[in-house]
Amino acid sequence: MSSVLPPITVYSSKPTPFRFIECTIESRHLEALFLIGNDSCGVFLRKLITRLPNHKHTPDVSRSTNLKIQYNSNTNDNGTTFTSPSLANPTAPVPFFSATSPINKKFAHPLRIQATAPWHRLGHHYYRTETQIVHLGKTSIRLQYRYFTVPRSQTKRDFNDRSQDAQYSQLAPEDEPERQFATSIATLAFVEWGQPNEHGHRSIKSAPCPYKDRALIVEQTAKFHRPEGLSKRETASSSGRRPDHAFKVDLPLRPSDIDQLGHVTNSRYALLLHDVLSHGLEKGYYANGSGPLRTPLSPLPVHSGKGVNSPSDAAVDIPIGSQYYKNADILEFYVGYENELKIEDTIVVWSWVERERVITDNELPLDVVVFEFCAVDEQGQERLISLCRTVIRERLENLAPEPVLDKVYAKI
Repeated sequence: MSSVLPPITVYSSKPTPFRFIECTIESRHLEALFLIGNDSCGVFLRKLITRLPNHKHTPDVSRSTNLKIQYNSNTNDNGTTFTSPSLANPTAPVPFFSATSPINKKFAHPLRIQATAPWHRLGHHYYRTETQIVHLGKTSIRLQYRYFTVPRSQTKRDFNDRSQDAQYSQLAPEDEPERQFATSIATLAFVEWGQPNEHGHRSIKSAPCPYKDRALIVEQTAKFHRPEGLSKRETASSSGRRPDHAFKVDLPLRPSDIDQLGHVTNSRYALLLHDVLSHGLEKGYYANGSGPLRTPLSPLPVHSGKGVNSPSDAAVDIPIGSQYYKNADILEFYVGYENELKIEDTIVVWSWVERERVITDNELPLDVVVFEFCAVDEQGQERLISLCRTVIRERLENLAPEPVLDKVYAKI
C-alpha cells in the first residue's frame, strides 16, 4: 500500500516569459495578471487533488479578486526587504529593472518613450507565480497569488523542488535579482451546476468546500490600502443613493468577451473598468481637489459614453474649475461579482471618486474610485452585475496647468 504524499501548501508555476502583448498596454497587463492567477489556481488545485485521498473535483467560480501592483518595490507585502531564498546575500535590496537591461535591450526601441512604465519593463522578462491558500470557508476558498520575476540564469529551475536551492544559490553576473511585482487575493466559491435551459445557460447553487485540512492554510502576507470588498447599496433608501458626482458610461460588449457558458469572461472586467477609469481621468470626472488641471466651464454630463447627450441628461455635481489630474498609477484593482453578465445584455457603468482620500505615511494621498456595472433590461431597469474599485495615486510627472485656463479661473 503506497503512502499518501503530504498536501501542497505553496505552489510555484514554471518560469515563463511575458509575451509582448501582455506588457505593451496597462489594461492588457492587468488582464494578463488576472489570467495568470486563474491559470496558477487551476494547476495548484489539480496538483492538490492528486495528494488528497478519495477527493473529487468540485467546480468553482470566481467571486472577487483584489490585485495589488508594486511599483519599484524593494519590500515584500509584509514590509520587510524582499530577497530570494536562494540568493547568497539575503540582505541585498532588490532594484527595479534598469532601462538598459540585457533582456530588454533587444525589444526596448519601439517603446523607448514610455520606458518608465512598470509593465513595459516586464516585457520579455521571465516570471513565476506562487499560489497559496489563506482561508477555508464553508462554501469558498481564498487564495493568494504572488508574482515574481525570475533571473535569467534560473529559468530552468523548479522552484517547488527545495533540493535545487544550493544549485541556484548564485546568480550570473548579468542577472537582476528576482522581485515581487504584484500580488492578489482571490475568492473562489464552490458550486453545483444545474441542467442547461433552452438557451444553453446553466444555473448554479452553492456547494460545500471540499477542502477541510487546516494545515493547507498559509498566512496571508498581502497588505492592501482597501482590503475589504464593496457592499451593495440599498437603492430603495435615500442613504443608498449614488453620490451626486457619479457619472454614467454606456459600454458595448463584443463577441470576443463571451466565455463557453455564454457569459462575459471575468478577466474582461479589467479591460472594461480600465476604459471607464481612463475616460473619467481624461474628462475630469474624478476631480477631488488635487492635480494641475481644472474641469471645464460647462457642466460635465451624466451620459459620457455615447458622445451625444440629450437635453434631459442631468449634470454631474462637480464644481466648475475643480482640480483634477489625468495621469495616475493604479495601485490596487478590485473586481467583485454579483451576477453573471450575458453578452446580449446592455451594460452601463456608474463611477465616482470617494471624497475621503487615503492618507499614507510615505506616499502621496491616494484616491479611491468606485464602479458599478449594471445590465439594463428592455424597460430600462438596471440590475447590478459587478462592484469594482481602484486605488490610484497622482503621477509625479503630471503636466503643468494650462496657463490660459488658469487666467480664466482666476477671474471667477
